[in-house]
Amino acid sequence: MWRFAFVLCTALLSFTVAAFSQTTLNPDISLVGDVESYIHNDPLRADEQQKLKLADPALEMFVTGYLNPYVRASGTVSWHSGGNAEVEEIYATVVRGLPLRSSITAGKHLLPFGRLNPVHEHAWSFVMRPLPHELFFGDEGLNDMAVRVSFSLPTGSAYTELMGAVLKGEALLGHEHAESSEVAPEIDPNLGGFARLTTSMAVSEHAELALGASIVNAVHDIHQEDPAAPIHQLRATIAGVDAKYKLKPSRYSTLQIEGEGLFRRSDAENGDHLNSYGGYGYLDYRFRQVYNLGGIFEYAKVKEMSEDNAAESDVIESRVWRAGLFIGRGNIRGSPGRPLDRTRREQGILGTDASVDIQPGTASGS
Repeated sequence: MWRFAFVLCTALLSFTVAAFSQTTLNPDISLVGDVESYIHNDPLRADEQQKLKLADPALEMFVTGYLNPYVRASGTVSWHSGGNAEVEEIYATVVRGLPLRSSITAGKHLLPFGRLNPVHEHAWSFVMRPLPHELFFGDEGLNDMAVRVSFSLPTGSAYTELMGAVLKGEALLGHEHAESSEVAPEIDPNLGGFARLTTSMAVSEHAELALGASIVNAVHDIHQEDPAAPIHQLRATIAGVDAKYKLKPSRYSTLQIEGEGLFRRSDAENGDHLNSYGGYGYLDYRFRQVYNLGGIFEYAKVKEMSEDNAAESDVIESRVWRAGLFIGRGNIRGSPGRPLDRTRREQGILGTDASVDIQPGTASGS
């Protein structure tokens, strides 16, 4: 049933795009570069401790525009250090002309789980992805091929949106699935699902409040003990709630407070269910339009299976947290960070980083 609905929605959207794809408008194109310097005291990199380093540069190109008055298409191509060009997003949205104040989005894109995931990293006030997102979604965020339907609900002065999506199922597998999986890469995961409810409202003349809840269910690991054994697709469910308060007393200053809590329940290879949770919150004050100053706190408690075997005694439980300040001006950001991977979590090694991120960019359009 899920697969049939996925194919049907894709076919309908493809027909709509093909029928109305003539346009005389040029798309908006922007390029954003990323140059980062950092210093750390990570004990696993003792030979580099307290030494200023420059990371390899990265580049992202964004293209977006209307194919016709009804359909808008967008795409993102990125070049990261040491790799080839990669299509991060490519999707189209039917923004008007559908009944019940609805819209349809189809393609590969960052899912609107919470308020941070659909925003590209260069638009954040801080440099590093919050710990719960890094641990639950991976370094690239929650990104998958999806067909998503959204409805605007009649809730008076508040704007409320309900959305649901069918996913290809790779959102929680990560980029390294094809290389690290014990199963042949041609085995596709089962379809997944996503839903979100969000509402926003004005609480005063200069302030607004936004609330949301999200849930996603997809395969997080494909396991096979040996070529003759059956294939097990282990699933995970992640639920989250988020809130944002924004105060804009003048055109030159803005105070924003945002937070999100997440809970993950994942299948383990031994048949158990592993529960993890985490959250983050930050305060960001922007003044004189281009300057900003703020602080962030992140926490996560994670349970995961050891990579050695699936014995019940080899469940790894770790608690990690990070706190810091960030400051920026326009496209320059600086913040403390902490490298985090499985080795550091198992050994309890949590060094600290300080990073400065410079992002030159350019844009053009019709």
